[in-house]
Amino acid sequence: MTRQAKSAAALLALCAALHASPGMAQAACSPSPAWAGPQMRSAPETVWRRDFKRPIDGQLPAGLQAALGDALDKMLQHVPAASVAVAIPGEGIWSATRGLARREPAQPVVPDQQFQVASTAKTLTAAVVLQLVEEGGLGLGDTIDKWFPDAPNAKLTTIEQLLRHTSGLVSFNALPSLGTAYRTPADIVALGTSQKPQFCPGTNWSYSNTGYAMLGMIVEKVDGAPFAEVLSKRLIKPLALTHTVMRKAGVELPVATGHASGRPVEAPDQYATPYAAGALASTAGDLAVFWHALLAGKVLPGESVHRMFTGMPAMLGPYAGSNSFYGMGVQLYDVPDGPGLMLGHSGGIEGFTSIVAYVPADDVYIAVAFNEKKVPAEAGLWALLRAVRTYRALQ
Repeated sequence: MTRQAKSAAALLALCAALHASPGMAQAACSPSPAWAGPQMRSAPETVWRRDFKRPIDGQLPAGLQAALGDALDKMLQHVPAASVAVAIPGEGIWSATRGLARREPAQPVVPDQQFQVASTAKTLTAAVVLQLVEEGGLGLGDTIDKWFPDAPNAKLTTIEQLLRHTSGLVSFNALPSLGTAYRTPADIVALGTSQKPQFCPGTNWSYSNTGYAMLGMIVEKVDGAPFAEVLSKRLIKPLALTHTVMRKAGVELPVATGHASGRPVEAPDQYATPYAAGALASTAGDLAVFWHALLAGKVLPGESVHRMFTGMPAMLGPYAGSNSFYGMGVQLYDVPDGPGLMLGHSGGIEGFTSIVAYVPADDVYIAVAFNEKKVPAEAGLWALLRAVRTYRALQ
């Protein structure tokens, strides 16, 4: 072959690659992927030696409640409002909501005011998926081509990879074309799957809300009901999460107004767009109750819960350096100079931040939701944990 012929052949090959369909692209990926991503961790065995079945339905000591209330009041110097909860197994739970649901015009919060809790919803979505796995309706190794045949690498991408963010699918919210108007689940999945995958399934890690939107749609197909109804009948009603609901476009809820640098966010319908990836409105109290139920085995068998916290890659991208690791809808945090090891999940969406976590060393659940995007809820968690530690040290 002459040099000119070789050049022409190479150009044709390049053009073919650039115009290849998603179905053609998956031929380049291996059905037995080699992991090339970040280091993995699992929750240490010592965590599971705790007696998670101890109830949290009592009241915390008055002195501790006062200390926690003081910590909450200090948070309000930085955020319009906060919903917080602290639960100690064998003792009880304390929750409070204080501040302004909206700054301009000033509107105080009401008791049990709901906040958008964004990606903390992923743990609930994962729990529903794993319930279906336990029942035989789904398998973690099932590939998504059954439901999304035109998605990139559909015949190689598994349910477990969607749960763990190892699918390589681009997150729809990373695309400027998303906008702030409401987008349907089909819209956001189409948006994410229209992009070239970041890597072959199972070879690396990248946070993908597209994957969790897909999981919601798969749940609907398997269960036969809308995702919000499935979530309600499987988790919200059985666990009496009375202030937790999936956001729907055009439906007003008593949710605090989100703020960005102190200014109200005026696009409420955008909070319904994340769907199973994060369209949840809730309170810190409900989040703490759910996480206690999850670790206590009321949602899934203990073996399934343990598996959620195994093989967790270090979180990359905007989460790099945070000492956070991701499992199946859950995070493992390791902050030696602060809370230490924590099991939980955080969330953030325009106008809101949130976190819920169990701290094994202190045997305490803490949940925080702020209606201010610029202040991380982790700061509130740390303030409450310091209050718990100080109170205990003085007893």
